[in-house]
Amino acid sequence: MKFFKKIGLLVIGGLFAAGCGNNFLDIKPTGSVPVDKDMIRTNAQLRSAVNGAYTYLEYYRYSSMLDGDVMGDDLQSCYGNYRMELFYDLTQRSVNYTNMTLWSRLYSTAYDINTVLNQVQYIENQNAETEAMVAELRFIRALVHWDASLRYGPLPSNLGKGKIKEDALGVMITDKLSEDIQGMYYRDKVSDVFAFMIREMEECVDKLPAEHRNGYLNYWAGRMFMARLYLYTEQWDKAFQCAKEVIDDGGYSLYSQEQYVKAWQQTYTSESIFEMPTTESDNGSWDGLSYFVSPNGYWSVMASLEFMQLRNSDPKDVRFGVVQYGWWDWLPWEDNDWDECYFISGKYPGRDGNPLVCNPKIFRLSEAYLIAAEAALRGSEGVRTGSYYLSELRRNRTTTDPDKYDAGYDLDDVLYERRLELLGEGHRAFDLWRNQRPVVRYDGSRTFHWCPRELDEIAFDDHRILLPIAVRELELMSAEDRATQQNPGYGLY
Repeated sequence: MKFFKKIGLLVIGGLFAAGCGNNFLDIKPTGSVPVDKDMIRTNAQLRSAVNGAYTYLEYYRYSSMLDGDVMGDDLQSCYGNYRMELFYDLTQRSVNYTNMTLWSRLYSTAYDINTVLNQVQYIENQNAETEAMVAELRFIRALVHWDASLRYGPLPSNLGKGKIKEDALGVMITDKLSEDIQGMYYRDKVSDVFAFMIREMEECVDKLPAEHRNGYLNYWAGRMFMARLYLYTEQWDKAFQCAKEVIDDGGYSLYSQEQYVKAWQQTYTSESIFEMPTTESDNGSWDGLSYFVSPNGYWSVMASLEFMQLRNSDPKDVRFGVVQYGWWDWLPWEDNDWDECYFISGKYPGRDGNPLVCNPKIFRLSEAYLIAAEAALRGSEGVRTGSYYLSELRRNRTTTDPDKYDAGYDLDDVLYERRLELLGEGHRAFDLWRNQRPVVRYDGSRTFHWCPRELDEIAFDDHRILLPIAVRELELMSAEDRATQQNPGYGLY
């Protein structure tokens, strides 16, 4: 049986939508479509629906985890392998060649979750357990908004900067749906989408259970997500407080140097706050992360030469231990495209010899240390407070000058530690762009195995960062609306 069993939530009565009032459980219909009051009447039935909602996070099992790194300067698409082309070679993007996976996932998620939330009002004897499950559903819905927002709209810290408009569009806020689910959907402003996610989490996080729950979201995952949201919206002190709370009170601990590489072969380890579970019968199959990155599998991505050059300055850093040589490097080839090929197969190694079973770690304690360090540096806490978090992480990763940040640090130091710690977890390009820094792939020296020269440097306001909206999503709109709903720099055909 699958870990999260998919259940039929929607083949009952008609179409539903939901909205939240002032009371946490005051979930009422937004339209006049009749509902089936017997669909969910007990907490047990609601629990089944919540379990089913986790299937909408299954995209973490696949290459979506790698998008932010492949668009950056640490990972690259392998030569001749086109599985990550849209995220590595941004020149290929067009309205007829795009990726709408998370776009459609957002709306299908919202439809199902809003349908369930619409039914909560009919549960008799509602209690704290009911509230916790409603919070869980809203958390899942917010997470899908997050991942879709990073692909289809600019980052909130860049609004009004460079060529990016202050009122730039992101995705549609799907806290409610119109009665006509086949109607046209219009995008909301990025600022409003992030405000929605923050509001959702601020309202629901205290209702989430605090106990560690393998494969399920909890209070600490909620606080981690809030720390990310505050970091991206440059609310430094709030980001720091959320990260500090997870570190101080969450009951998690950093991997030691001895534990680091082995931890990626294990599940629900000391740093792991939320993992997307996989089993032998429920996994990403041959498109899952482990087979996707393995030189013995699809070898779809590999480390850039620039990233591997970082190892020369600190070969004792255990984080380089997850990067492994390609099996063919002993062959006497002269082709530079196939020399020095390193893969992140140690970060997604599979489990017990099965390359299909691999739990991606979505929220980890180390990220809380990195957020605390950056937020302290840029907020009111200051360098003296923040240096503890960056030093503590470094002491658990390398014996080379482990206390170097005790005397102080800057943003370059934070970004350096983030690129090593979070390699292959989808952050690198966004870390650069949210700080208005370019992704540099060619600076006169050979830093990548191959890369189109048009992408030597990718600025934070380069329109190709965003995926174009597929023409099929726009064709029902008027010509004027199509022009405003498409991302800048892309045509309509």
